[in-house]
Amino acid sequence: MKLYITPVLIFIFAFSVSFGSDLKKPKEIKKAYTNQTRSYDGKPGINYWQNFSEYNIKAEIDPKTRLLSGSEKIVYFNNSPDTLKTIVLKLYQDMYKKGAARNTELNPETVTEGVKISKLIVDGNKLSLNVDDKLISYQGTNLIIKLTSSLPPKSKTTIDVDWSFIIPKGTDIRIGTYGESTFFVGYWYPKVAVYDDIRGWDMISYNAEHEFYFDYSDINVEIKVPKGFGIWATGMLQNPDEVLNDVFLKRYNESLSSDKLVNIVAKEDSSKEIYKHQNGYTTFEYSAKNISDFAFGMSDFYLWDGTSIELESGKRIACFSAYNPSSEFFTQAATMAKRTIEFFSKQMPAVFYPYPQITVFNGDGGMEFPMIVNDGQFSNKINDVYVTTHEIAHMYFPFYVGTNESRYAWMDEGMAYFLPWDLQIELSEYDHRTRAAIGFSKWAGNEMDIPLILPSVLSRDPHLSMMSYYKPALAYNMLESALGEELFAKGLKEFIARWNGKHPTPWDFFYTFEDVTKQDLNWFWNPWFFESQIPDLAIKDLKIENDKIKILIENVGNLPVPIDLTLTLEDGTQTNLLASTSIWEKGDKEIWLNVDVKSKVKSVELLNKNIPDADSNNNKLIVKD
Repeated sequence: MKLYITPVLIFIFAFSVSFGSDLKKPKEIKKAYTNQTRSYDGKPGINYWQNFSEYNIKAEIDPKTRLLSGSEKIVYFNNSPDTLKTIVLKLYQDMYKKGAARNTELNPETVTEGVKISKLIVDGNKLSLNVDDKLISYQGTNLIIKLTSSLPPKSKTTIDVDWSFIIPKGTDIRIGTYGESTFFVGYWYPKVAVYDDIRGWDMISYNAEHEFYFDYSDINVEIKVPKGFGIWATGMLQNPDEVLNDVFLKRYNESLSSDKLVNIVAKEDSSKEIYKHQNGYTTFEYSAKNISDFAFGMSDFYLWDGTSIELESGKRIACFSAYNPSSEFFTQAATMAKRTIEFFSKQMPAVFYPYPQITVFNGDGGMEFPMIVNDGQFSNKINDVYVTTHEIAHMYFPFYVGTNESRYAWMDEGMAYFLPWDLQIELSEYDHRTRAAIGFSKWAGNEMDIPLILPSVLSRDPHLSMMSYYKPALAYNMLESALGEELFAKGLKEFIARWNGKHPTPWDFFYTFEDVTKQDLNWFWNPWFFESQIPDLAIKDLKIENDKIKILIENVGNLPVPIDLTLTLEDGTQTNLLASTSIWEKGDKEIWLNVDVKSKVKSVELLNKNIPDADSNNNKLIVKD
């Protein structure tokens, strides 16, 4: 039997003031509220703006030398109220240069010469690539260009750049070589940095550990490869009839509307010519609109499966997998992607999948990009399921909702860790809540247990993983406990609706939930996000008064978490006494819980492994005769 303690909450409705407006904010964030680009109700402010780009990229790959060369035209729209005197380009592959600053060790074979730029034209002015002319400079993986003519508000400029680099030989989750003829390519083309209402240009250099922060763009890409190679990428394939021979084109088209799995390229097709070519080359064209990044996988022997799902919105989503014939799990990958999209669209966060397709590419580890994920083959189903569902969850955060991964990794990694928990139980019978709770319980309170609100670039692994995944996912779970599933879901859906295609900060998240719930949630935000409190409940006392049992619970660690008590009775039966996170709303250090039982209580214990607790030594009370 389970007994639920439900606190009586008194709501005071304030229509002009947001409850959490007094949350601690750095001066950059305060400025945004002063300028009304953000608002205390959690909505984009009346003066909110965001820059935009159009990319047209032509790239070519030589698999033998691993040389990737490209030519791109960028149209950059300055929607800000500022006159821009510089443009910042991100050159992510400079991270692989010898001597570059990075937070990871590279094998010698992985080191390259970085990005070589052979042409750079800004607004029709050809720039010298000699740093001595003081028009260009480098800061880590940032190329800073001083404009000869400033870029006024509400105007645009064009950037033409030709470039090349060697794809690293090692197997990395973002870019790498998998065998002799298989590659995954992300973080690859020069792109304009984010210029936002908070800090202006994003100058955080890529160090291989912390992830990206990109603006939204329309992207068209042509990739030229030697005959026999296939390309799977962000967006939709624009020229299937030009690159696929008839039998495979028919299967591909069938998969776009099929509820069943279609083997577009099967094992028995290994000796067949799958891709058309001209003069020994095939050019794949992909296009995507209002997207934050573009990535692709490439191989000359991969199998290719496809299916699709029609959502209740009437939109049909294509689900693909491209994989090594030896990777047994990947025969299920497209079907699992389909189920994952169904779950996210209907159950959590119950927002229709926003893109036309998803591709699960068999590469290494697990890494997300818009509409394509790079997943390795693992030795057990639990990890296979986890990586697939987690990476697809990223289609919502940070792609549909453009959070800043570099500064607040918990806004996307924590959410992507949290969203598929119930789905993962369904598919693998493993609850990742338990893993998160046990991990955080062991880690909480150490010297690197810093507040989540501090920029993620201040942390490194293994602490970064705890701060990005486990702790924030548990925070979302505890918030759901405090608000109830229905109200939490309403808050999350509203946050997504307000900020899709935009760049929210943590405060936009906090204020949205307060606006939706009409509650002051500072009692929750402060200990979980702004302080370094630890999860630690203790059973302090038990009394019998007027035939009622009263149990005293102390919040030793000051972190609000639910209470789940197991009462073992004299007759051998057990009763659970449950109280949501909101029981700590008033800031109490101790709470008396009352319960009626028909038999003598022998012991009381905190047993729920999904609730973090840093000290289990105070979790049990034996009732003495």
